[in-house]
Amino acid sequence: MKKFFTVLTVTFIVLSACLNIACAKDDGIELPILMYHSVLKSKNGVYIVSPSQLERDFKRLTENGYNAVTCKQVIDYVDGKGDLPKKPVLITFDDGHYNNMHYALPLLKKYNLKAVINVIGRFSAFSTESGDIDNPNYSHLTWDEIAELSNGEIIEIGNHTYNMHDYKPRFGMSQKYNETDRQYVSAIQKDVGSLQKILFESTGKVCRVLAYPFGKYNDLLEKTLVGMGFRMMFTCNEGVSRITRGKPESLYRLKRINRSGLYDTETVMKKIAVK
Repeated sequence: MKKFFTVLTVTFIVLSACLNIACAKDDGIELPILMYHSVLKSKNGVYIVSPSQLERDFKRLTENGYNAVTCKQVIDYVDGKGDLPKKPVLITFDDGHYNNMHYALPLLKKYNLKAVINVIGRFSAFSTESGDIDNPNYSHLTWDEIAELSNGEIIEIGNHTYNMHDYKPRFGMSQKYNETDRQYVSAIQKDVGSLQKILFESTGKVCRVLAYPFGKYNDLLEKTLVGMGFRMMFTCNEGVSRITRGKPESLYRLKRINRSGLYDTETVMKKIAVK
């Protein structure tokens, strides 16, 4: 009889643990995502931080127990192939500025952090073809530099469109007036696909991450990108996202917190704090 109750107790504990895990999986976790752009010594602004501001951010992240995760880790978590560490945070840089490599990469290494850089194809093409490269004030990453970063263990590369980071003839990736759905989907596939091809040729890796220019998105665009194999899409909507195991759609409209250079690091910490 004693043995029976022992087995029953163990079984109850195991079942309870399984139920707790299932609940945790269903409920998901909150993932703060920081959005940086340019890193410059000469000035700061809404989309520009200084190297010293960036270092203060990274220092406070580590001091506060945050663990920088990769896009792959997040995708694997949602797919049920892995877990995320406590207090995960995702660090993103938009536009593919060379200064991300010049100033941010050494700091990422120093604080054992990781990040994703979402590159704009036509800017990288211009830097590569013009030969006017490696100037932190205005250059963008060349294809060779993108390959170098991708082959390391610190930086992942994301797609920020080849030539849709503009206000005209369409605003970002929005659908133009009088453009049919078929024409719109074709335009998206052509532009995004062209950068996908170059990134694969440069890095040997299939990019599964895209940042919407200006944060502009819609249902048809989302469906098109998912059909192209994208797994994570970043918006410019301010806030902290909740991601959930078994729900790939929880990665399609990820919120981010724009790190403006006009406020201090403590403000950043308050913005990413999980409630």
